[in-house]
Amino acid sequence: MSSLVEVLMRVVRAGVLKVLSSGPIPAHLGIIMDGNRRYATRRKLHTTSGHLKGFDKLHEMLFWLLDVGIRNVSVYAFSIDNFKRTEDEVRALMDLAHEKFQALLNDMDLIHRYQVRVLVTGDLARVPVKVGEAAESLMEATRKHSKCVLNICFAYTGCYDIGCAVKAVAGEVERGEVDPSEVDGRLVRDRLLTHGMPPVDLLLRTSGEKRLSDFLPWQCGGAHLAFIDTLWPELSLWDLAQVILEYQDTR
Repeated sequence: MSSLVEVLMRVVRAGVLKVLSSGPIPAHLGIIMDGNRRYATRRKLHTTSGHLKGFDKLHEMLFWLLDVGIRNVSVYAFSIDNFKRTEDEVRALMDLAHEKFQALLNDMDLIHRYQVRVLVTGDLARVPVKVGEAAESLMEATRKHSKCVLNICFAYTGCYDIGCAVKAVAGEVERGEVDPSEVDGRLVRDRLLTHGMPPVDLLLRTSGEKRLSDFLPWQCGGAHLAFIDTLWPELSLWDLAQVILEYQDTR
């Protein structure tokens, strides 16, 4: 019976993905993966278990999106503001990130098959050395991939991103490489950490919160915003389908 159910689920999944891929597809999907801690609390689990479920959901969801045809995905994995959490939780999150980065490095079959380029954008100088090194190794291992981009915003905020871009432009002006009269929004935009990716045209936030929390504010200027009550670890293909269909209705 279970095998029959699995077959039926695969057929339904394929049908859903086909329907979604027949409409306008977001060029860049941004996701605020919210609700891991509440998921753990409701199930009387340790907070780390909620974050682990969240990482597993990201892996599952990524390949749904690739099958639909979305080629640029940015996820908010860890905000600079999250360093204010308890020392134990921050350490657990860093250990988990290191474990997952290493897992991707050790099993690259799907990453290579889909030609996914992985970016880890943020202030990596703030994270433990082992985490930064794993992130750099993952980016180096996938840098030649050009079909899809997974941008993991880690130790990130929009203020940090824009601040770095402004400093870069100011440095070019100081060195005489750019005339002050040439400084405009385009110059700053081209020096953001997401340079090379299109603007975000669909932003999804789970868990019922209705705010950006300093996630890609410049890049989300023209995005369709979707806020859903589902906790991130509980996100289903049906939730995702509803969000994409809503986006398609606006196009």
